[in-house]
Amino acid sequence: MKTQQSRSAGRVSEREMRQWLSGGLIRPESRLALFDQFGEPIDRALVREAIRLGYAEPWFANPMRPEWMVCRLTARGRAALGRHDATR
Repeated sequence: MKTQQSRSAGRVSEREMRQWLSGGLIRPESRLALFDQFGEPIDRALVREAIRLGYAEPWFANPMRPEWMVCRLTARGRAALGRHDATR
């Protein structure tokens, strides 16, 4: 899995990306977390980069919190996680 720096969004680390995407492997319907383990919102730059790379896709709009982008893991995201794990 390779992430690239977005000029406007700042740097997104591969470790952060993998950690967030991995949650989709265990949640129903491959849903990705809105918050990290400390209760902080997932960085929007990370979400946008995952969508840009095709690893995540917007799933549905949250009517209660329209600023929250509810996403799920894509087949490409699963494949990217699998390729990395296979090389360990």
